[in-house]
Amino acid sequence: MEGWKGGLATPEVADRKARVQMRAPTIADWHAQFARQAGWTQALRSQLCRRAGLLQAERVLDVGCGTGAITEELAQRTRGAVIGLDIDPERLAFARQQPGRARYEQGDALSLPYPAQHFDIVCCHFLLMWVGDPARAVREMARVLRREGTVLICAEPDYGGRLDWPDLPIRQWQIDGLRRQGADPTIGRQLRRLLVHAGLVAEVGLFPARWDVDAGVEDSEAEWFWVRYDVGEAVDAATLDLAQDRARAAVAEGTRLVYVPTFYAIGKFT
Repeated sequence: MEGWKGGLATPEVADRKARVQMRAPTIADWHAQFARQAGWTQALRSQLCRRAGLLQAERVLDVGCGTGAITEELAQRTRGAVIGLDIDPERLAFARQQPGRARYEQGDALSLPYPAQHFDIVCCHFLLMWVGDPARAVREMARVLRREGTVLICAEPDYGGRLDWPDLPIRQWQIDGLRRQGADPTIGRQLRRLLVHAGLVAEVGLFPARWDVDAGVEDSEAEWFWVRYDVGEAVDAATLDLAQDRARAAVAEGTRLVYVPTFYAIGKFT
């Protein structure tokens, strides 16, 4: 993997200071990232919601809703009530400022503030990798689910299977960086186990991938903001700059490829 530096490791590049001074993400940055993720999963997520009977659902819970990136979409596609739940008051405040009919409440995914068998659909989207005890979170989802209802784990990534072209060391950088933040970067491959251990019958699949060359520049720049945030100071700035240069060059010639396996899962009692 050390060979990835070939062709760009000139003294001028290797010795320069970082072009990008990393800053903490703002709430607007987080919302943009959540919306970006929602865009990746929108087509298949719509199919999953139809299969779960979203239109006819009376009560729907979006656990770990964040800024509401998918919550209002759920509300617009059902006749029932939709609640977005999150532990972060700043993200909830942002969600409440957006127009729509979804309701937002503060609470912990590890101890959902609802009675047993209360919801027709309980869903989450890029949540389980961030909770300290994902098995407990899924058990809580199952607890508040009606017997005929559906748990929808709409998307969870698995950075252990990340592929890049050019062959950059981003996979390990990001795995290490996410773990330092308390996340589980290989949560995707664990979804079947989590649902089965919660007493649910599980269906698990992978999102299909398509690379849009035209969207490559904007998406690549957004990705590198989060790569740098995840990596923090664990990789020196010049090395990060070098890797980003190689990624930009590949985007410019239309050869850049990034693939992070992203899993979905459906859980039912029978």
